[in-house]
Amino acid sequence: MNRTTVGGPQLGGGRGAGGVVVVADPAGAGNGRVTPLLANALTPSVHLRADDFRRAVRQGFVAAHLPQAHRQNETALAAAIQAAFAFATGGYQVVLDATVAPETLDVLRRESRTTGAPLHYVVLRPADQAGEPDRHTVDAGAEPAVTAGAVLDGLTRGAFLLGW
Repeated sequence: MNRTTVGGPQLGGGRGAGGVVVVADPAGAGNGRVTPLLANALTPSVHLRADDFRRAVRQGFVAAHLPQAHRQNETALAAAIQAAFAFATGGYQVVLDATVAPETLDVLRRESRTTGAPLHYVVLRPADQAGEPDRHTVDAGAEPAVTAGAVLDGLTRGAFLLGW
């Protein structure tokens, strides 16, 4: 058995490499409670929070919501993405908790293509947000364990796989 299949879905495509699952959400959808559960369900796994990379800035830190934080936020996210794919190429299943803009998806796809590590993309939708979900969206209105279970089910089926 491939070491990336023990204890959870096979994100790495059976090649001995891990995969990266990016979990994005609008504020308040619950990714902070769901992503640790996802990482705990995958073996071996790594849980990375893009916010932690931004908070690593000590001198010159700018609050993320301010316009002058743009460079800081982009740099921190780039570092988180590079770390995620480095772990994935080492055989880890990586859960990356990040806010992802459309241009960031291009960066993620490029890293996936370069490293060969599969990329899965999930958006948690808050319970109070209306609309029909697309194939990358999971309703996050339930308990975190139920939401994590729905994400794991989708990962198992390959529903969130993001092509190059």
